[in-house]
Amino acid sequence: MPRAAKPPVKAACLPCRSSKTRCDGHHPCGICTGKKRDCHYQPSRRGGPRRGVRYEEAQRKSNTSNTSISDVTEEFEPFLDNMIGLVTPFAGIHNLDLSPEALSVGHGAQQIWGQLTPHADSALDSATQAGAESPMMRAYHSEGDIINAYYLYLHSYLPLLPPSVVPQYEDRPTVIRPFGEISQAEKSQLPYWPESSLALALSAMLSLIPVSEDQLPTTDASLTLRRSYAQLFAQTALAAVEKEIDDLSPGLGAVPDTGSSEVRSSLHRRLPAQLEPILALVVLGVYEYIQRGNVSRIRARVNQAITTAMDISLHSLDDTMTEFSEAQRRVWWITLWSTYLSSNINLASPILSFHDPRITTPYPKFDVYLQPWPVIMKAQEALFEANKMVQNIERVDETTDLSDFSGRIQRLDAKIVSLMTEADRHLLATFDETPEASVAQTMWMISRLFIHTARVRLHRFRAFMDIPLFLDKYCDLTSINSHGFSPSMCTPKWATDSDNPFPFTEQESSNICLKSSLAIVSIFRSLPSPMCLDRQTTGVHDSSFGSVKYPRIIPVFACSGMQGCYALLMLLHRLRACMATDRLATCYHLLNKPGPASEISDVERLTEELRHGVEILVRSMKSAVIFEGVGGMGREIEGAYMAAFPDCPGI
Repeated sequence: MPRAAKPPVKAACLPCRSSKTRCDGHHPCGICTGKKRDCHYQPSRRGGPRRGVRYEEAQRKSNTSNTSISDVTEEFEPFLDNMIGLVTPFAGIHNLDLSPEALSVGHGAQQIWGQLTPHADSALDSATQAGAESPMMRAYHSEGDIINAYYLYLHSYLPLLPPSVVPQYEDRPTVIRPFGEISQAEKSQLPYWPESSLALALSAMLSLIPVSEDQLPTTDASLTLRRSYAQLFAQTALAAVEKEIDDLSPGLGAVPDTGSSEVRSSLHRRLPAQLEPILALVVLGVYEYIQRGNVSRIRARVNQAITTAMDISLHSLDDTMTEFSEAQRRVWWITLWSTYLSSNINLASPILSFHDPRITTPYPKFDVYLQPWPVIMKAQEALFEANKMVQNIERVDETTDLSDFSGRIQRLDAKIVSLMTEADRHLLATFDETPEASVAQTMWMISRLFIHTARVRLHRFRAFMDIPLFLDKYCDLTSINSHGFSPSMCTPKWATDSDNPFPFTEQESSNICLKSSLAIVSIFRSLPSPMCLDRQTTGVHDSSFGSVKYPRIIPVFACSGMQGCYALLMLLHRLRACMATDRLATCYHLLNKPGPASEISDVERLTEELRHGVEILVRSMKSAVIFEGVGGMGREIEGAYMAAFPDCPGI
C-alpha cells in the first residue's frame, strides 16, 4: 500500500521557499530552528491551484527539446515560485489617479520592504517601535530658494533653463510639520506660496524629495504628506498655466529684448515670462509620469506644451542671438524632447517629428566641445523606431508580408550601432568641472541609455521570446499575471521555423542584449547625484536604502533600467540552465573564448558579472522609490534579485 503523502502547508516561510525545502508551517519552522536562521513569512497572494502540474509539464518538455528556450524554461519555473513570494504587490508603473489606495503603502509597505531587505540594519524597526516623529516635508521661503533648489536637484536631468545668473548656494529648505489632518494640504501651512505656473510646478517636484531630518520618509504618513502637497502644487500650477496661456502674445516677435520686468521671469532674468507656462507643462508632464504614474497625462501635458510653443513661433527662430535666445532654444528643444519621451512611454507616435521642415530653431549650446542635443534627439527617435519595429514583429502571422522584414530590421540595427559609435565619442572627451559641463555630460549619458535600450528592445524578443519575468506589466515587458507563464503563448510559430525571417539568430541577439545591458549598467553607475549631495546629506535616510551611496536620479528613463535588468536576469537563468543540463557549449556565444577546460569558471565569472550588474540597477532604481508612480520598479527588481540570489546579502 503506497504511503500517504503529507499535504503541503498553506504557507511556507521565505527561507524554505527560497531553498526549495519542505516547510512544516510552524513559526519558527523546524528547518529554520535546526539551521539556526531567521524564520519569517509573507502572506500568499497567489490563490488558485498549485503549480505542480506545470512543473512536471515543463520538465517533460525540456527532455524532448534541445533549444535554449526550453533550457531557460526548465530552470525558470522554480525561480518564478521564489519571485512570486518575494515581489511586492505595488510593483511597476501605478496610476494614483485610478487606484490611490494601492499606493498608500503605509505600515504594510514597511513590512514588505523589510522582507525584501532582510539583511538591512534594524534602524527602521527600532524607530518604528520607539514611535516616529510627526511627518515632515520641505518648503521654501522665496522663488530664489525654489530656483536654487531646481539647479541643485532637477537641472542635471531636466535642463529647462540657461545657466544660473546668480551664484548657487546650499539648499535652504524649511522643514514643516503640518498640524491637523496631513491628508488635507493647505496653503496656510507653508511659509511661501509661489505665484507663477513654473514655480508651482517646480515646487510640486521638489516637495516630493524628503528632507534630511526625516528618518522614515517611506512611511505612510510621510508619503501621504508629500503626495498631498505635491498634488496641490501641481493642480494650482495647471490652473495658472491656463491663465498664463490666455495672456500670451501671438508671437515671440512681440517680446522686446529689454530690461522690462513685464517680460522677464522672476525666476531667471534671461527667461521671457511668457515661456513659463510651456516649461510648467513639461515639468507637470514629468510629474504625472514619475509621481502619479499617469502615462496618458504626460502625453496630454507635453502635447499642449509643444502646441503652445508652436503657437508663439518658438519652433521657427533663426540664428540671431539676443539676451533671450538661449532660453528660447532650450524651451523649444526640451519640449520637443519631452514629446518623444512621452511617445516612447505610451508606445505611440510623437505629435511632431524633429525632422519637420518647419523647425528652424537652432539647438541650444552648452559651454563644451561636444554638444549633446542632436544625439539625444536621435537617441529618442531610435528608441521609438525600435518600439514600432517590435510592435510589427509581435503582430506577424501567416498573412504578414515578410518580403522586406529582414532588411528593415538590419537597417534599424545598423542605425542604432552607428548612433552608439557617435554617442561613445563623449567618453574620449574631457569636460570641465563646471555645472553646465556636468549637465552636458549627463545628457550624453542619457543619450547612450536610450540608444542601448533601443538595441535591447529590438533584440529582446528574438533572444528571449518575451518570456515573462516580472509580475506586473509596465513599460513594454510581458507580465506573469497576464500570461500565467506559458511560453507557447508568447512564442509565435514563425520564431521557431527554419525560414525564420528575423535576420539575427537567437544566439546573436542574446549576445547583443548582453553587451547593451552591461552598457546600461555602466551608465547607471556613472549617473551623477544632485550637486548638493556632495556637500551635505539631503538624500533619503530610510534604513531600507542601506548604507551604500548611489545616484539619486530623476527617473524619466526608468524603463531603461527595467529593460537592462530583464535581459541580465534572463541571461543568468540561461547560464544556469546550461549548467544544470551539462550543456555549457550551448552558452559559448556568451563567453569570452571559452573551452572545455575553462568553461565552468567562465560561466561563474559571467554569472558574477550579471549579479553585480543587477545589483547596480537595483541600487540606482531604489533611489526613485520616493516617486510613487515608478518607485515600484526598484522594489520589483530587488525582489527578482533576491529570488535569483537568495543566499546573497541584501542590497
